[in-house]
Amino acid sequence: MDYVHLHLHTDHSFLDGCTRIDKLMARVAELGMPAVAMTDHGNMCGSVDFYNAAKKAGIKPLCGEEIYLVYDHAMADRPKRNIERADDISDVENNEDMLRPENFPKNQIFHKTLIAKNYEGYLNLAKLSSEAYLRGMYYKPRIDLETLAKYSKGIIALSGCLNGVASQYLLYSDYERAREATAKFLDIFGRENYFIEVQNHFLPMQKKIIPGLIRLAKDFDLKMVATNDSHYIHKSDAEAHDAMLCIQTGKLIKDERRMRYPCAEFYLKTREEMEKVLGEIEGCLDNTLAVAEMVDLKIPMGVNHYPCYEKPIDISFDPDKENFVRILRLYEAKKNEVLKQNGKEPDFKIEEKDYPKYFKNGLFLFDLCKKGLKERYGVDYDNPESYVPKAGEPPDRAKLLCDKLDYELSIIVGAEFVDYFLIVYDYINWARSQNIPVGPGRGSGAGCMIAYMLKITDIEPLRFGLLFERMLSLERVSPPDFDVDFCQARRDEVIDYVRGKYGKDRVANIITFGTLGAKVVIRDLARVNDMPFDEANSYAKKIPDDLKIKLKEAYEKSDELKVYCKNPPKPATFSTRLKFWRA
Repeated sequence: MDYVHLHLHTDHSFLDGCTRIDKLMARVAELGMPAVAMTDHGNMCGSVDFYNAAKKAGIKPLCGEEIYLVYDHAMADRPKRNIERADDISDVENNEDMLRPENFPKNQIFHKTLIAKNYEGYLNLAKLSSEAYLRGMYYKPRIDLETLAKYSKGIIALSGCLNGVASQYLLYSDYERAREATAKFLDIFGRENYFIEVQNHFLPMQKKIIPGLIRLAKDFDLKMVATNDSHYIHKSDAEAHDAMLCIQTGKLIKDERRMRYPCAEFYLKTREEMEKVLGEIEGCLDNTLAVAEMVDLKIPMGVNHYPCYEKPIDISFDPDKENFVRILRLYEAKKNEVLKQNGKEPDFKIEEKDYPKYFKNGLFLFDLCKKGLKERYGVDYDNPESYVPKAGEPPDRAKLLCDKLDYELSIIVGAEFVDYFLIVYDYINWARSQNIPVGPGRGSGAGCMIAYMLKITDIEPLRFGLLFERMLSLERVSPPDFDVDFCQARRDEVIDYVRGKYGKDRVANIITFGTLGAKVVIRDLARVNDMPFDEANSYAKKIPDDLKIKLKEAYEKSDELKVYCKNPPKPATFSTRLKFWRA
């Protein structure tokens, strides 16, 4: 029988998960597992990469999250915890004298495993994650019961690991409150969407609560699922994971009182290995397949979600529908050319009934372009014959400019980026009206003549031979790229304007994920192994200075690094942990 891992941390559980998505899919495929879940700590940042990689590998993706949950207070509250914990398995209470109901810790953060059942559930998980960071951030990005209930539709919930609410009550020998907690979660998710999660990493605390979890399942007629809280793929990766924890916490490997996992069992186990640790609980392995079968998640790709531009009511213009329809026909012709080039039937056509969709804002953008053509180039779109070429200009310059306007606008309208251009035009135009300095424009957007005519950019693309196709073409339709610079002292004013006009929930700064580069890995590993800085730096210098080089590539290119890896210095753990990143 097959088995599906429902509790798994990728490298998006930052400096805690040691599982790269590409390697995960290779291992899951090797084991013949039909599906796999991703349940990173407190975020869903890797869900799209995970979803696409799983689909490509022929594996069913189960997108989820292990949320941080507060149970006895609201997420907006910031009470002091009566027991300081890192909310991890390494510091769970293990003193039987303390494990009594009256000693149950207050104001703690618990874990809960959630999996998107469908697209509605996926969106709700994303909302939970956002709410946790926006309203619940205190030590961890937390969610409370009220918020969990608000966004519970379309979600499959597991009772959680050893840090789950019911599990913690059972650990403190309080079955009645574990039962009460389970009843609350059933009210939130529904009996059909709730499962009792059981784990066994050979920890005394886990063995203590398993009978209570079985009893809860029987009392509420719930199915049990066996999970393994996977943080790395192979058992041999445990040392690399331990070093990663030290990098996260700023500790040394030799520190005795530091966050650490108590054993090397937190890896992607086979069905046979899971049977050895939890096979005696009837159905708990097979039920993981039942959970996977419940999931029907289809994430729509390539769909734009830009806000719509609303034209100010005090602005009027004369819509040129006749020429705009001609531009739509030009898009049809260009689209069919590309289809024919790609060996497909050139049968693309815009129906008249769909014209209103393109007219909305498209006609306004067209009018702005015509005005920009007059202001920037001195050419009247409706009367190009009146233009007198300057010295050195071709006699048909006006026609060339009008034709280029038609071409660029046809691609912009057909690819449905009208609102995108108008919004960028809007906030740049506002900034200039407020005397906020705006840069001339960088990136591929500088090749767009329409951007120049709208004063989004100030670089004349024809003069410098810049190509519109670098930004947008029918062979590669992707969101255009405008790199806009604002005065550093007043850029916040522009951001506030955009938030106020288009909604603060639709404006965000770009997040950047820092990865462990080849040289950084060596220096960080050396530090947590308490190696002298000079020695670590000498090893890092053996890495070639190629941009974004991987440690594996560096090993293949650098003979000095190969010699070092074959004859590693002390401590030996430095070398064994380094092997993980070389792989």
